[in-house]
Amino acid sequence: WQRDRKRLLQIKDKSIRYYVNKDQCRCNIFLNGTLQIERVVKEDSGNYRVTVYQEDGKLKAEEDTMFIIQGERHHLRRACPFSSFSEPVPQPILSGECMNKNVSVKCEVKQ
Repeated sequence: WQRDRKRLLQIKDKSIRYYVNKDQCRCNIFLNGTLQIERVVKEDSGNYRVTVYQEDGKLKAEEDTMFIIQGERHHLRRACPFSSFSEPVPQPILSGECMNKNVSVKCEVKQ
C-alpha cells in the first residue's frame, strides 16, 4: 500500500513490512490485503494505491483511490467521489481485492 506515492506497508508470505513508523502510520494490513487506518485524521486524506504481485514477482494489478477525510477531531466525515453524500465515519477500512486481473478497492465502515 502507498499513500501519495509513499510506501506505507506491504504483506508478503504472511509477513508484514512497514516502510514508515508504525505508530505514526496508525495502519495495519490483514492477510487478505485489507488496509486499516486507526484514529483517522484529516492528514490521512490522499491518493492510496494498492499493488498486487503474482507469486513469481510479476505485477498482477494495481488500483488508485482517493480517500478524503473532512471535519475535525471526533467529527470526521467521508467524502466518496462515487456518491453524492457524506456521513460520519467511526472507523474506515480500505481493502483491495484482485480477481481475474482486476483490482477493486473499497472503503467500508463497521457500525
